[in-house]
Amino acid sequence: MHTFYIPSIQINKKIATVKGSEQHHLRNVLRLGHGDTIRIVDGKGSVCIGEIYKIDAESTEAEILSHEFHQRDTPSLTLFQGLPKYDKMELILEKTTELGVSQIAPMSTERSLQEPSENRCERWHRVVLSATKQCKRAWLPELCEMQQFENCLNTLQKYAISLIFWENEKEQHLKAVLRKAPEVESIAFLVGPEGGFTDKEVDAAIENGCIPVTIGSNILRTETAAIAGITIAAYEYQI
Repeated sequence: MHTFYIPSIQINKKIATVKGSEQHHLRNVLRLGHGDTIRIVDGKGSVCIGEIYKIDAESTEAEILSHEFHQRDTPSLTLFQGLPKYDKMELILEKTTELGVSQIAPMSTERSLQEPSENRCERWHRVVLSATKQCKRAWLPELCEMQQFENCLNTLQKYAISLIFWENEKEQHLKAVLRKAPEVESIAFLVGPEGGFTDKEVDAAIENGCIPVTIGSNILRTETAAIAGITIAAYEYQI
């Protein structure tokens, strides 16, 4: 059964209305029609099964046959990702969405090599939405606007734990730190771009309450580190 993202404003107790790019995909790509059933998510925990009863060029209407509400996973996992080169960010967005990340905040650091264009940011949103539908998540991860590293540090006090991945950390493994905090509500992960964080950035993060962690003896690419970190957390908390 195909999944479609429909904002809650387009869903009432009995009818869901498909519009825009989702309508194009339903009508022109999948060529669904009267009587076909679809899975509907609003990105905020609601999952519905609907049966198409009206379709035209602009919109499709489906009768709601069933509705379930899914609570958010805990702890919430926020990834502060130093901007990598080219399409690596798309891989990070796709895979961490599949693994259960709650929020992704692109971050400009001293070693970041690019600033995303408006078109690139729109593409990122589409990647997150597509991954959410593909893995049948009920909650759409929040993709934040790009922030400077210093501004990200100023938000860390709202997280129960903040962790910075650092290749020079040799003692505190991510898994061990997480196992000491079995019932936290929120975790922030800071992952650097190619080349990692500078010593100055690591010192600033520690001053703001971050715990430096390692995820192994090998030096990982930024996309591998982000995916591995979220994977370990998802496993430890059974997300």
